[in-house]
Amino acid sequence: MQAEDTPFTRGSELRSNQAVLSHLDAPNSKIRHAVLYDGNITKFDSRLHGFDIATCLEVIEHIEEEEASLFGDVVLSSFAPKILIVYTPNYEYNVILQGCTPHGQEDDLDDKNPAQACKFRNHDHKFEWTRAQFEHWASVLAAKHNYSIEFSGVGGAADVEPGFASQMAIFRRREERLGSLEWVSEYKQVWKWSREEEAVGVS
Repeated sequence: MQAEDTPFTRGSELRSNQAVLSHLDAPNSKIRHAVLYDGNITKFDSRLHGFDIATCLEVIEHIEEEEASLFGDVVLSSFAPKILIVYTPNYEYNVILQGCTPHGQEDDLDDKNPAQACKFRNHDHKFEWTRAQFEHWASVLAAKHNYSIEFSGVGGAADVEPGFASQMAIFRRREERLGSLEWVSEYKQVWKWSREEEAVGVS
C-alpha cells in the first residue's frame, strides 16, 4: 500500500514484484499465495481485514502527522490485525547519524550556525518523532482500540542514549472475535502470485 494517493509507476511495480518474488521463490518458503495492492493506507479495504499480522515499516513519516493518526485509527479499528508492527525513525538518534547538536524540532536555530540543526533523514519525511512523541501516539491509539502495546527498536540500544535508531511499536489485539464490516474495495490489485499456478505454468 502507498502512503498517499500516488499510483504505482510501472518501474515501482516491477521493483515490488521482483522483491516479493525473491522471497516467494526461496526453496524453504511456505507461502502459497501473494497479492500486491495499490492504495492509500488511510483508507480501508475489506480484503485486508482481520489478518494475523500487519507491518508498517518506515512509512508513517512520509505522510502528515494528522494522517498518521488517521492511519492508526483506520488500521486498528477496521483492518484490525491481531498484531500490528510500526517502525519509524527516532529523531533523537539523528545526533549520532549526523553529528549535529540536539534540539527540539520547533526550537529557534542560530542563523549563524545552521549546521547545528539535526535534519530529517530523508527529504520526503514530513516529520520524525522523538521517543516520547512516538510512545504517546502509539499509547493513545492502543487504549482507544483495545490493543496492548510494547516498544522496542533496531540499531542502538534501549538503555543507552539516545535509544534505538528506528523505534518500534508492537500492537496486540485483546479481542479474538471480530465484528462484521460492510464490504469496501478501495485498492487496485496490481499483481498476484500462486505457487500452484506457477507450477503448471499459468501466469
